[in-house]
Amino acid sequence: MFNKIGLAVTFSPNGLSLLKNARKLADLFNAGLVIIHVGENNSEKEVKMDEMIIEAGLEKDGYSLVWQQGEPADTIIDVCIKEKIDLLIAGALEKEPLLKYYTGSVARTLMREAPCSVLVLVNPENKIIKFNKICVDVDYTPLNEIAVKKAYKLALLENTEEFILVREFQVPGLAITVSDGGDSEDTESKRLIWQKEEEMKLKLFAEELNLTEIKPKLVCRYGREGWELQQYVRESGSDLLVVALPPNKLKFFDRIFKHDLEFIFSQLPCSLLIIR
Repeated sequence: MFNKIGLAVTFSPNGLSLLKNARKLADLFNAGLVIIHVGENNSEKEVKMDEMIIEAGLEKDGYSLVWQQGEPADTIIDVCIKEKIDLLIAGALEKEPLLKYYTGSVARTLMREAPCSVLVLVNPENKIIKFNKICVDVDYTPLNEIAVKKAYKLALLENTEEFILVREFQVPGLAITVSDGGDSEDTESKRLIWQKEEEMKLKLFAEELNLTEIKPKLVCRYGREGWELQQYVRESGSDLLVVALPPNKLKFFDRIFKHDLEFIFSQLPCSLLIIR
């Protein structure tokens, strides 16, 4: 599923927890682990890093450590390319101040620009996270199909209790009809017809992927893309949201005039796995 995991770690309170979770996932995927620290290297910090690694339960032959100076996000991205990392793990707070969001934080820069898949663990604290309820965004693109398959493999490895496929949809022209004062019953009738069509499409999609070991829960939500997904993830109490990120990077423009995934990035409803 993933062959080499990179962990971006600092000496923050969550650093030890991130190391423990990276060790767990490396074991789960039978993957190599590269620990990445951006900052000055001195004997005092080396001792502190060694202590964290030992406390996390990592064996000496179970990881490699890359220690570099530079701008954090750019340096981490460069290491991912050089080390051929295919899953990068980072930590993030659920919500950051507005100014920091618009100017960019390390975690959110990595979400948009990392060359590999990214797992962002929200407020991991000092615990090993188990993904009991995994929610996957569905948009029927080839990359999205890969994302669903990877998420399902993770669900099987984690012995997940619930695996949910969520399809957001909008009805063409419906918003215009409502704003123009159209008949509310007719509008609702159109929405229900579209809802049934979307539910049938999602059912066929799941059947074609042969997701039989854990029967997926299928959910279709009408409304603004990104926002509806975020709301459902919160309502359902999901531990992990999985999305496929299109190849083009999300730009500053998308942060102001919200791209659908930017609703998720601006306020993470739970831990997030971005598949590239």
